[in-house]
Amino acid sequence: MTTDQPAGDVTPGAEPPDDPEQLRQEIERTRDQLGETVEALVAKADVKAQAKERVGQLSDRLKDKTAQVKDTAAQAKDQATARVGQARSQLAGKTSDAKTAAVQTGGPARDQIQARAAAVGGAVRDATPEPVQRAARHAAQRASTVTSQRRGLVAAVAAAGAVVVVGFIVFSRRRRK
Repeated sequence: MTTDQPAGDVTPGAEPPDDPEQLRQEIERTRDQLGETVEALVAKADVKAQAKERVGQLSDRLKDKTAQVKDTAAQAKDQATARVGQARSQLAGKTSDAKTAAVQTGGPARDQIQARAAAVGGAVRDATPEPVQRAARHAAQRASTVTSQRRGLVAAVAAAGAVVVVGFIVFSRRRRK
C-alpha cells in the first residue's frame, strides 16, 4: 500500500470521499483492521504463550489418563479381592466337608486319611519353606497334646488340611513364577 492509495473499502483508482466525516470513519475502520491484524500476528509469533497453552493441554490429558489408570487399578483390585474371597470360602467349605467326613467314618477311614495326608504331607514338606514348616510342626505338636481320640482325629485332619492348604498356596505361587 502506498500513500497515494487510501485503505479500507475504497477500491484502487477510486476517489477518496469528499466528506470529512466519511474520511474519518474510513480511517477509523482501517485502524481497527490494522490493529486486529497486528494482534493476530503477535499471537502467532508469541511462542511462549503457545507453549504454555500446549503444556496446559498435555497436563489436562495426563491428569485424565492418570485418573483412568487409577480407576482401572481400583477395579482390578476389587475383582482380585472378590476372587480371593470366593476361593477362601470354597476352601473353607471343602475343609469343613473333609473334617465332617473324617469324623463320621472313623476307624479304617481315619487310617486311610492319615496315610494319604502323610504322603501328601511329605511332598508338601519338601516344597514348603522353613517358616511354614515350623508353623505346621507347632500345630501338629498342639494337636498331639489332645487326649481324646475324637479330638486327636479332628486335630490331625485340621493339621493335614492346613498342610494341604499351605501346599496348595506354595504350589500355586511357584506355578505363577
